[in-house]
Amino acid sequence: MSQMWQQLQEKFAALPLPRRKFWFVLALLFVLYLGVWVLAMPAWQNYQLEQTKVSQQRQQLSLLRQQLEVVDIRLAGDPTAPLRSRLKQLQTQLDEVNQRIKTETNYVSAADNRALLQALLGSAEQLDVKSAQALPAERVYGDGDATAGEIYKHRLQLVVSGSYQQVFDYFKRLEGLPWSFYWQRMDYQVAEYPEAQVLLEIYTLSLERDYVAS
Repeated sequence: MSQMWQQLQEKFAALPLPRRKFWFVLALLFVLYLGVWVLAMPAWQNYQLEQTKVSQQRQQLSLLRQQLEVVDIRLAGDPTAPLRSRLKQLQTQLDEVNQRIKTETNYVSAADNRALLQALLGSAEQLDVKSAQALPAERVYGDGDATAGEIYKHRLQLVVSGSYQQVFDYFKRLEGLPWSFYWQRMDYQVAEYPEAQVLLEIYTLSLERDYVAS
């Protein structure tokens, strides 16, 4: 095996310089592809699972609200005891579903978002941080103008530069943070080897419109 490896090294060294550069860049891109895949795939699977949970809970909430509206209409014309009992049961179920949504979904409060932002920047000490900005909040769930039960998506965009190993180590540190966030976008560009510039966008889910607590 060692003799075969030595022969391969000698053949590679005998290649013209442009060919060696080509194979080196190709190998680097392959390693980068594997690294991004290993990091992004588990995060994407977690995101899909959370989206499925939220969708199921939203459907249950919608059905309960419809039933409540029917009972309210009937109570307005004929306020009987059985209907009032049914209304109370439905309200209890609605409260239980709301509570499950709060506990089962990985929401991040405004105060935790502030700590997360500080941790994201602190973990990038080995990199050159070009920019960091919080993008406008997006309401991903809510009924019309009502504010109760709204869910907001808060995005943070970072632009950093460094070597491949520094960027890879930074991603590993981010995965170890205690807060729940999701990967939205990642753009890796090699400006001048070995330095690369990376645009990273993540987001959190919150029941609060403001991104960070004042």
